[in-house]
Amino acid sequence: MGLERRDGWIPLYLDPSGGKVLLELPDDSLRALFVATQPTGLGSNPIGIDRGGDAGAQVVRFDRTGGRVLVVFENWNYRGATGNADNVRTVAEAFPPSTVASLPIVARDGARMLVDATELALTDWLGVGATLQQAEQGGYSIARDRSSINAALTRAFPRNSEIDAWLTYATNGQPGRIVSEIVPDGHAFTLRQHLSLLPLPDGGYTPRQSDPRVGFFGIVFKDYGQPIQGSLEQRSIARHRLTRANPSDPASAITNPIVYYVDRGIPEPIRSATLEGARWWTDAFDRAGLKGGFRVELLPEGADPMDARYNVVQWENRNERGWSIGSAITDPRTGEIIKGMARLDSHRARTDYNLFAALMGAGETPADTHFVLARVRQVTAHEIGHTLGMSHNYIASTYQRGSVMDYPPPRVTVVGRDSIDISEAYGIGPGAYDIWALRWGYGIFPAGSERDSLAAITAEGIGKGYLFLSDADARPDYASDPRTNLWDDAATADEFLKHEMDVRRVAMKRFGERNIRAGEPVALLQERFAPLYFFHRFALNSLAKTIGGMEYSNATRGDALQATKPIAPVRQRAALGALVAALNPDELAIPDTVLTLLAPRPFSYGPSIELFGARTRPAFDELGAARTLAQLVVDAVLQRDRAARLVQQAIHDDQALTLGQTIDALSASWQPSPSRLTAQRAALQRVVQRAVADRLLALAADQGASPEARATAELSIARLRLIARQRATMAKSSDGAEQAHWSSITGDFTRWIERRELPRPTPALVAPPGDPFGEAP
Repeated sequence: MGLERRDGWIPLYLDPSGGKVLLELPDDSLRALFVATQPTGLGSNPIGIDRGGDAGAQVVRFDRTGGRVLVVFENWNYRGATGNADNVRTVAEAFPPSTVASLPIVARDGARMLVDATELALTDWLGVGATLQQAEQGGYSIARDRSSINAALTRAFPRNSEIDAWLTYATNGQPGRIVSEIVPDGHAFTLRQHLSLLPLPDGGYTPRQSDPRVGFFGIVFKDYGQPIQGSLEQRSIARHRLTRANPSDPASAITNPIVYYVDRGIPEPIRSATLEGARWWTDAFDRAGLKGGFRVELLPEGADPMDARYNVVQWENRNERGWSIGSAITDPRTGEIIKGMARLDSHRARTDYNLFAALMGAGETPADTHFVLARVRQVTAHEIGHTLGMSHNYIASTYQRGSVMDYPPPRVTVVGRDSIDISEAYGIGPGAYDIWALRWGYGIFPAGSERDSLAAITAEGIGKGYLFLSDADARPDYASDPRTNLWDDAATADEFLKHEMDVRRVAMKRFGERNIRAGEPVALLQERFAPLYFFHRFALNSLAKTIGGMEYSNATRGDALQATKPIAPVRQRAALGALVAALNPDELAIPDTVLTLLAPRPFSYGPSIELFGARTRPAFDELGAARTLAQLVVDAVLQRDRAARLVQQAIHDDQALTLGQTIDALSASWQPSPSRLTAQRAALQRVVQRAVADRLLALAADQGASPEARATAELSIARLRLIARQRATMAKSSDGAEQAHWSSITGDFTRWIERRELPRPTPALVAPPGDPFGEAP
């Protein structure tokens, strides 16, 4: 037949003349792990088709039926009682598998058969077409006549077989805008897809049950064999298999160390920093009592990063900045990690440099490189932590940089009156929580002692204050625990805001041509100024959680952790005062010396997400920037769940901060004041007043808000309408801008009160993204 054989666990055959790939399978049935990965990407963060992406692992079964082999994904989300075949059968009959392909048998020889797997290889397993459709890029599908098996990377090894293909995606309609910006012809582009087939891991791995107090990812399934007192949902953590020569001897050698391989395509000096950051986990495993359990090497030359034998740290080039990602391919039956894959965004270093230049200037100095490489080490360790099974821990900043699994902003402080110190910008090495979590997740214990050993480790960590709260506790706009945040760096939210605002004031005062390099267009200063103007945005978000706030933990019975604790009223009032102070015109103002430098983009410099929005084009929109910042604060304070919590807390504590008092604090500047503001400061004060008015109207009209919160907003609108009407009358003969402002608010409030007509206010401009130094993703 002219076939080329690739011998291995599942022997592969290539048919060069027919462009086919064939599998040699046993004649009855074969079970394996099936993994689809994305070796090449589209280079767009908004679309998210990235180099190194994966579709997770499936337990696949190849079943012969007549002249074909059916490819069946088994359903491990629902399970029956071990040892009770009838119970297992009832579950299997309730929750079906997925038959995903039918492959023709081309030859049989005794107990073996040859199967044409070309269809399997040329199927869009990663959902590229669906991803493009969701991203509003049009309808793309695989063009079979322009797709082919990649023979060079289709290989078989003793413990894995790998099939690689070039898949061309084409559209007969209008090509996607983003796609057209990236590829030569937006009507078609070609990506690689890689399929790995591996033997099912043996029974030597013991799953470890999750504990909500220790942050590990894992698998969740429903076990219908559990006793009625037990939970139907069972959870096991994701982790690599790690064994000792003698499990009863903690000094015994690790027999299967976890090895990670770093992409040779990472440029220096970033590659060396990546290796150093990866080796933080070598240190962490050693300090966790698992010496020799983890090591790092460069990826062997010529090796395919998608080869299932390699845990990899890859370089991710995109058209714009985006997230670095840590993922793992796990056995869906047990949670055992088969392959770890960390992807480091190539823009991360440039984003960090932009921040350095905004704070310190862009002069020729090695300090910028030191600053950037320190961040590269940290993000490398962070993403590898995910590939080891570890979740984000966003409360770890409250106990002295306790974990690399937190999101760290650079630690920047003001020294003296006007000097900025970045000497401790980023931490070095694993945190105390990381080492403790490794002991819990990867610890190897003598037979029969695991349960007690894990309980002892957990109790020790709780005693040392190693708390764990993650994404669901930090990211939502309704989050309530001010200790749990992305991009914070202090024991308390108020302390963090003070530090960030102090730095911001000094850096803005010094901002100028020193913040770009000689010969660069002055217009690039806007890209440097954006992260500086919004430098405190995450601190503001952190502190806003104090309003109507509640600290809590993932407590379990008997562990002495307090499940919930409302924030004391005195702390809530202090936080509100600090947030209102951040709305002061002096904090929103941009110095005239800076405004004169924020020029339009020069020729050939296109639009950028790093820029402020504007309604004053081509001039910089000073009031628009202030409105964006003011709305960020006001919306956070009057978030609808936060407002409802204020109402609820007040019925239990007569000293509690109330929603009415909160609105009064935000609208204090509505009362006439004898002090005379400059025209600029008065305009900025009006920006804040409009932000409050629009948010109150939105809260009153929000059917998802509690009726009590809406009623309080209604009452405040009625009261503030009287003030606005009075101020409009007072301004008639003196200030046209003031009169227009108050008349507009009066009219909006009147339309709502009298006709339930919700105005359509001009929305705040969207802030340039802060990520990967924060912004809600």
